[in-house]
Amino acid sequence: MNSSRSQPEYRLTRPRDGEERWSERRSKRRLYIEPMEPDPPGYWGTTRRPLPSLALVGPIVLAYEGGVAWLAGVSSNTIRTGADAWMRRSLAELGLTDHWFLPLALLMILLGWQAVRPKEWRFSPTIVAGMLVESLVLAVCLVGVSRLVDLGFSYMERSGPALRLLQVAPDSGRKELAQLIGFLGAGVYEEALFRLLLVPIFFYALRILQTPQVLASALAVTGSALLFSLAHHAGNPGESFTWFAFVFRWMAGVFFAWVFILRGFGIAVGAHTAYDILVGWVGWHG
Repeated sequence: MNSSRSQPEYRLTRPRDGEERWSERRSKRRLYIEPMEPDPPGYWGTTRRPLPSLALVGPIVLAYEGGVAWLAGVSSNTIRTGADAWMRRSLAELGLTDHWFLPLALLMILLGWQAVRPKEWRFSPTIVAGMLVESLVLAVCLVGVSRLVDLGFSYMERSGPALRLLQVAPDSGRKELAQLIGFLGAGVYEEALFRLLLVPIFFYALRILQTPQVLASALAVTGSALLFSLAHHAGNPGESFTWFAFVFRWMAGVFFAWVFILRGFGIAVGAHTAYDILVGWVGWHG
């Protein structure tokens, strides 16, 4: 994909006199959520596109939805993860109860996002392999963050490390396969709710209120992360509140929000899913 000067360019700051180099524009993107212009060719630009994200997220969604239907049958709601269940209840209040409506809605959002970038549909299959590796690396980094937070709380009352970001009903009889399927759903739907939807909503709402761009970005990231953390302690059943779990999940929410902004939705989902599986299913705590 070659950037075309004839394409519209969306800027959040007043353009400087003279021609700006791409590296300067990229440094601005690190500060703001709103995109400025099409991504450059290569791995780092291609992975931010919606279509490669769909290529990574699509199989995870199919595995989760298929696994839920296979394990629970008509009572599939009994093992659905928190964010998935919350969104489905909201849709049910609107009369939208079809099992596949939510995953299809996610598909249409990504395809609609891609449709506004008509020259960026092609990408190499090796891109997805690279995204998987990058997701795993980011998940390992988050395990390291959890250990640092653990050390910070070494002299405070806590119930132990937050083993997973997913909210799971306390059911000692859950099979390992059901847990794995739950981790897949959490990675997709928590990122869809708290990052893909809430981060842009918060950001543009703040911009409408004339909030400066950098402050709007910071508040959107922090606010969505705060709701992400609080959500694990809400509802019935909700996880017992500890400061360690709350602070760690808040930091993890900020981490995933910036991964979403800088690296794209697909890698955010991949990193979240990989972390939950490594820590909650494999049992690796770093």
